[in-house]
Amino acid sequence: MAIRQNKVSALISECISIMRPPMKNLAKLSLLMLALIGSAAMAAPICEIDPVSHKVLVLDSDTGRGGLGGTGSPAGPALSANSTGGIGGSGAPATPALAANGNGGIGGTGTPIRVPFAGSVMFAHGTVLAENSVGGTRNLSSGQPICEGDRIDTGQGSQVQLAMADGGRLDLRAHSRLHLDHFVLPDSMNGSERFSATLAWGSVHAITGAIGHIHKELYALYTPLAQIGVRGTSHEVFHVPQALPGVAAGTYNRVLAGGTTLTSSTGSLDLDPSQSGFVPLGGGAPQLLQHLPSALMHPTAAQAVINQLNSVDDSGSAAIFLKPLNTIVQNVDMTTQAPRGSAYVGSSQDLDGNDVRVGGVINHRRNRSVIVLDPVWGLPSAVADTSNGFNFFTDDVSILYDFGFAKVDGADVIWGLYGGGNDVDPGSGAIRNVDFHHFVYAPGGVTPSAVLNNLSGTATFGNLVGSTMLSDERGGAGGQLNALQIGVQFGPQIRVTSYQLNASDSQARTWNAQFNGSVDLPTFRAGKLPLTVQCSGDGCGSGTGAGSAAGVIIGNSGKGIITSYGLQITSGQKVGGAAVVSRP
Repeated sequence: MAIRQNKVSALISECISIMRPPMKNLAKLSLLMLALIGSAAMAAPICEIDPVSHKVLVLDSDTGRGGLGGTGSPAGPALSANSTGGIGGSGAPATPALAANGNGGIGGTGTPIRVPFAGSVMFAHGTVLAENSVGGTRNLSSGQPICEGDRIDTGQGSQVQLAMADGGRLDLRAHSRLHLDHFVLPDSMNGSERFSATLAWGSVHAITGAIGHIHKELYALYTPLAQIGVRGTSHEVFHVPQALPGVAAGTYNRVLAGGTTLTSSTGSLDLDPSQSGFVPLGGGAPQLLQHLPSALMHPTAAQAVINQLNSVDDSGSAAIFLKPLNTIVQNVDMTTQAPRGSAYVGSSQDLDGNDVRVGGVINHRRNRSVIVLDPVWGLPSAVADTSNGFNFFTDDVSILYDFGFAKVDGADVIWGLYGGGNDVDPGSGAIRNVDFHHFVYAPGGVTPSAVLNNLSGTATFGNLVGSTMLSDERGGAGGQLNALQIGVQFGPQIRVTSYQLNASDSQARTWNAQFNGSVDLPTFRAGKLPLTVQCSGDGCGSGTGAGSAAGVIIGNSGKGIITSYGLQITSGQKVGGAAVVSRP
């Protein structure tokens, strides 16, 4: 059954009405994206571009319209796929529309251009421009449509995240140019669908949607040197037109999940999760790399490259761009604090360190514990709890790798993965590097003590609501948390009695962690719940080790837990992550 726009709008409005203000815009865009995922039920809408103002109007795919002569105003429904519009003294016949059952019209002020709707902007930071197929340029901001034929440019310190109409996602980093060559989303995935885009320079993280999953041969990303096909994939593409220190010029492709085929003029290379390929600027067959250049692999290793690029003229095409995901330049304003009773858990990983540091914070808006928010984005940028020593703060190149949100037992919950940041050693006071930081944040979501004290019996929190992808000791970010169960004994002394975890990382290793015992809630929040860890698969070394987990009970009725974890085996391999689980 077709999903009409009025029904989608009603659904979005109903869901957003119960959310807190910081989440409303993000929720609106993501709910729209989810509604559009049902591509078997509804074709993508149509973009109508005004040739004079370059404004874009999104129309239902079944709304064919002609035009009025003299004004170029929309007229009524088209008669057929090949009927022509155009009435009035100076109106000329319109050209056939790209929609199956609509057409454009022209008048004295110009012909509205119709092209397929491709998606919407989820995030836009800094200078982000879209130039359409007739040369009109518009600034992009959250909520605006993206259309077939758009050329998207990001300036210095800028980035944009696009929610595609088939459920896919494109994250374009600073100093990048991406052209949406083709985007066709029919009523059903019958082989007429198409997605192709060209990365002229810069970097993009692409997650395939319905088009790339069902008919993989109909999805392709291009650079000036290569074509990249997919096999149900989350992958990163970098095109470096000019060599920079430690980074050869050419096209790089790294697979996070699924697989890709990297093709040049002289050969092809299949890539699996955690593998990277390279096509040099001078041409030649694709090469399998042991790993990406460190400036691409590790955000903190590339500060010198960032500084160099900051001096490059925006009009130039010689650039390299770090992780192709959203960089949020944090403005730490201590007056922008989370609501009282907010909860936060985190897991910090230093690739050169020996551990994964986990812990949690409940914001009491006192000196003992605090959660500071970025005043622009509303996401946590600094947290600290002096009672347990856990803390973290972002820096000016922290990268948001992963992001999600949900509502659990009446509480808004946000989770994500930062690349880059710092924390303070609670013993020595020294500032330490953080390469990856997983977090889950519940603004005002802590379950009141009065509610917890009235609960009794044993509960199992086993419904996995959401989680971050895992980070590992090689700098990989990928894989997923497959299952998580936390047992809690309610009563006069609330205790966490079990913790069972199964996950896979970007190296295709499987991780299992267990706890059976008894810890109180302050100990759990402090990240002191001990875990026994097993790792299986290539690259697991000794295969056994230890870890720890943190967590806080959330929700109006105590039906959710936000948690973070760090797992390590004795030979040094380690992963970290964060998640939210719920109970009936």
